[in-house]
Order: sequence, then structure tokens, then C-alpha cells
Amino acid sequence: MSPFSIIPCVLSLLAFTVCVRAGHSSWERPAQLVAADSATALLEKRYFSIQPRGTYRVWPNAEIKYCFVDSDAKRRLLYQIQVGMGRWYAAGLPEDRFKLTEVSASECRNRRSEVLLISANNDGRLGTTAGLPPLDDTDPNYKGPTMELSDLTNVGMLEVTANFAHELGHAWGLLHEHQDPSYWAMPYSTSGVSNRWTFNCQNLKDYNAVAARLTPDKLEEACRNRNVAEKEKFSASQYLPILGRGRGEGGGTPDLESIMIYPSGAGATGAASPGNDGRTAILENANDGSRIPINLHPSGRDVAGILKLYNTDWGTTNPTLLNSPSNSLSAKFKNVFKKKRCL
Repeated sequence: MSPFSIIPCVLSLLAFTVCVRAGHSSWERPAQLVAADSATALLEKRYFSIQPRGTYRVWPNAEIKYCFVDSDAKRRLLYQIQVGMGRWYAAGLPEDRFKLTEVSASECRNRRSEVLLISANNDGRLGTTAGLPPLDDTDPNYKGPTMELSDLTNVGMLEVTANFAHELGHAWGLLHEHQDPSYWAMPYSTSGVSNRWTFNCQNLKDYNAVAARLTPDKLEEACRNRNVAEKEKFSASQYLPILGRGRGEGGGTPDLESIMIYPSGAGATGAASPGNDGRTAILENANDGSRIPINLHPSGRDVAGILKLYNTDWGTTNPTLLNSPSNSLSAKFKNVFKKKRCL
């Protein structure tokens, strides 16, 4: 999961989009989601499944075309990206239908809005544009989809390949499982029957810095309301439920095996290294206080989510998403995700 200048995230819908550099960068960058019917970029963090306001673009023919910012990024990242994609194939995503294709530098320049531009950093930042959003006249900074990767092993899943597989899930259109509002109840959301998570806001890395500049009342609000947290550039926005655009149905069971769910320590205080996660917990299971595990491989529900997302209008540029009200299979799609969450 972090803030990026054009980075981002998402689950079952192409909720991937463009992210803007802002906020906490120790895990994933906040994602900017673009609704295709209005081309308006909305700074958004990843969550279960947005309600598209019209036709939302996925990658044509289920092929992500990509290039690297420079030769150093390619040298550092290519192998792990390929291995990360291999984990999706091993989990059941059809290799003959879902392709990652590297394109030339010239094609990358000439068709920038249709190519995923991948960069490397040494700061632990991870973020990916959700799907293939259109250009936005109101956001001149957005030129096309991006993926920002780091090969540090003390962030996220504490494993480079797993972190990259998570970002690839966003690139295909997956969102964060834990931000589905149906898994949250008051005071965070009215969608859920009960809170599935305990949210330890005080364990966020940037909590003390934010607390130093906000009043106690405003800080409490920022720890409960994602929109307020986003406005305050507070990393709580990466964990709190997305209201108004999620599927919003109570009940269901979170997919704790999903590679698209934050482990409890992601973005938290404390030191960590592979096999030694000393980070405090931000999200915990409300029922028993257990931590959300680190998942290194996509789950069956993750794969099911991508298959559902790309199972409509194959070969077209602008398929209608299965969770769009205009799609005749919308109700069945939502029922599938109620039981088989793929974020």
C-alpha cells in the first residue's frame, strides 16, 4: 500500500488510477481514481470496489503495456516484476489471456497515455495507477498510468516480490479489501453491521506529526473520516473505509488471504525485516484482536476478482464493469464479492 505523484491503487474495478505526491510514503501511495464519464481525477486510496459513474477502462485485450523510466529502473525491477506476475499465474490467472508486454522507449513516448510507466525509488514508496484511466483536462499533470516501486524489504509485505504482486493487482484493477465500507460500522461507516477491524490510529507512523498540527477534535475526526484524513494528508486515509463509492452491503467475510489487504504492520511504527515484523498493529481483527497476516501470494478470490472484471466485452477498450449498475450481471457480481472478496 502511499502517496505518489501519479500513483495508486484498487480492486475489482479498475479502481486504479492516478496518484498524487502527498502524505505518508512508508508503504503505498494514495491513489487517484478517475471516473471515465467525467474524466475528473479524485484523489483516492485503494479500497474494495468503487461504483463507477459510467464506463471505466480496463486494459484492452487484458494486456498491460509497460516501459521503464530508465535503464537503472529496468535493471532493478524487471526480474521481480516478472516473478510477481508469475505468482498471479500460479494462483490461477490465465497466462494466455493476461499479458505484461514491455514496449520500446519510442512507443512509450508516443503512446504515453496507453503505457504503464514504471520507476524505482530508494524510499520504500509503492504505488500504481489503477487500470487505464483516460487523460483528464482538469489534471494536466497526468500523462498516463504509472507504477512506482521500491526493492526495500522493510515495507509492506516485507518481501519485494509480494509487494510487486500487490501493485500488479492494482494495475489490473483490484482495490484494497480492508477499505470496503461494509466491513466498518459506526463511527466510521453506516454500511456495516459491525466493525470487522479495530483501527489503531495512534500506531500510524505519521500520527504524532499530524497530532502536533491539529486540534484534538480535528485529529479524532481525521482518525474516523477518510475524507478528512485525505485533506490533512494523513495516512489514515489509506486504511479507513471509502464511503459513497463502495459496494456498501453489510455482512460478508473479508478475504484475509488476499494479497490486496494490508497486513497489520503496514505503515505502522516499529522496525521490521523479512521474517521479523516488529511493527505495531494498525488494523486488527475486531473479534479476537488477531493481526492481519502478511500474504505473499494472490488468493483464489483475488484471481476471481480480476477474471470477473475482465470477463465483459473482451477486446474492447471501454468494457462496462461488472459492478456498474448498467451491467446486467451487476447483482450477480456483487453477490460473488460478498462471499469471495478479491481485494
